[in-house]
Amino acid sequence: MNDWEKSFLRDIIELDTNSDEKKNYVECAEIIKKYCEEAGLKVEIFDSFADGIPQPNVVASLDVGAKETILLCTHYDVVPAGDAEGWTRPPFELTDEGDKLYGRGVTDDKGNVVACVSAARELVKNGTSKVNLKILISPNEEIGGENGIDYLINGPPKIRGDFAIVVDSSPDYIGIGASGVIAGTITVHGKQGHAGYPFKFANPIHLSIPLLDYMLGYIDRRRKVVSEFPAPPSSPHQTLWGRFSMTMYQAGSKTNVIPGKAVISFDCRIIPEENPDDVVKDLEEYLKSALEETGVDATLAIKTKGHGWGTDTNNRFVQFFYEGVKAVVDPDMQLAAELGGNDGPFFDKVGIPTACYGTIADDSNFHGLDEWLDVKDFEKVKKALLRFAEMCE
Repeated sequence: MNDWEKSFLRDIIELDTNSDEKKNYVECAEIIKKYCEEAGLKVEIFDSFADGIPQPNVVASLDVGAKETILLCTHYDVVPAGDAEGWTRPPFELTDEGDKLYGRGVTDDKGNVVACVSAARELVKNGTSKVNLKILISPNEEIGGENGIDYLINGPPKIRGDFAIVVDSSPDYIGIGASGVIAGTITVHGKQGHAGYPFKFANPIHLSIPLLDYMLGYIDRRRKVVSEFPAPPSSPHQTLWGRFSMTMYQAGSKTNVIPGKAVISFDCRIIPEENPDDVVKDLEEYLKSALEETGVDATLAIKTKGHGWGTDTNNRFVQFFYEGVKAVVDPDMQLAAELGGNDGPFFDKVGIPTACYGTIADDSNFHGLDEWLDVKDFEKVKKALLRFAEMCE
């Protein structure tokens, strides 16, 4: 990793661009714009300005007069640092320890921002790209992408290309699909009152226990849903599978008050072949059975409902990218679908074939404390993007 790349990464890591507060977005976009222009790219800023908050999207282009255009998709927003005292290094400083670089967003996804721009910089310098490039660097990815990549694809910019690479993934395999997600809540209804008189009231915490136990069965039900797309290396199953997790439990405000409700949040991952509406209907039917069995009064609310996606592995660009990564990274590189979700559906819905690759290693503590980037993984991504642009014909 050269000094220019480290300087670029340091300048954007020092800005807290967490997706909860949405601060420093303008400043970060301006820094990215500066480095993109230094790399010889043409830069446009498209601001979705949602909810009265600036949310600039940076689009950096390399036009070599080719017939085909490749889109590289990254993001500069990050998840909050969380408990700063739990970090052993400052979250919003780039800590350089040789082969490892530390800081919030260093691998998810600011390291990938730098890898994309640096690869384009090399292509400009060498004049070797066989395709046009557009690097889409957005906010809002960590909370759904509506005002980021969705705005660039489906909003006024209406950006299009012949193939997209979501540079926000693992260096250990090439993603050719991803899970969809359905998230929501199950609210158990009780009757609020004084904890000294429990016989007068209906305690939703107590009532939820048999319901929670029944819902554990839905985990097994989802596990039996199997995709044709391969799962990532080291997964417990060979192909992608359905998953259901109860992730939060919220109830009560004081120790001497029986609450009036208990709210159970859940996350359901669906395979690319599934229709989210069908899965919601199945969940509704399962919950109905659970309520009949337990006698609990509860309601279901769906907060998020997103499709999974998958790309045909015989697509010529997928094959070009696959061969390129095998040549410069690992001859045994595998194709797999993501266990999580990403920005792929936005491209898939408008008919743009998509693959995923990036610096986000499983053990890099992304979204956690002491997030770090392996410099070797950075070089893998940069070299893979370079090789791909040079071999596409």
